[in-house]
Amino acid sequence: MNDVAFSYKYIGSFIFAVISNAFFSIAPLAIFCFALVIIDCTTAWQLARRMKKRGYATTGKFRSDKFGWAVIKMSIVIPTALLVAYFTQMLIFEGANLHLIQVVAGVICFWQIWSILENVSSCNEGALWARILQRVMIDKAERHLDISLDELKNDENNDNATK
Repeated sequence: MNDVAFSYKYIGSFIFAVISNAFFSIAPLAIFCFALVIIDCTTAWQLARRMKKRGYATTGKFRSDKFGWAVIKMSIVIPTALLVAYFTQMLIFEGANLHLIQVVAGVICFWQIWSILENVSSCNEGALWARILQRVMIDKAERHLDISLDELKNDENNDNATK
């Protein structure tokens, strides 16, 4: 029984050493991805505040449930994706000049930057750049209100037609 505990101790130490070495390799990319997630949370909060100023039925306050998803992304999803890319590059594509870790980090960064641009351009009709971005991006105001903006636009058109 003592030998089994002894071997588990060494196996655990070995696994910890391998994973900590992998974390050391992916740390700069993970930190950059984390920074973009924090910026995304900030721009989403700013969108909620903009919507509140315009009179939409939103609190305009920082929501802990939305931040909780961001923490899950930062602590589980991003490091796991980067670790899988690291080990795939190391074990499967060993000699290939593929840079899989950077590709995965680039996809994560693109996803976050796209979300940031959606947040910044949503509910910002006065700016020309926002209208241009809204031609290719969704308006996240719908998600904050849990209704379709088409319904609001149709209600506004019906109100204007009756006047």
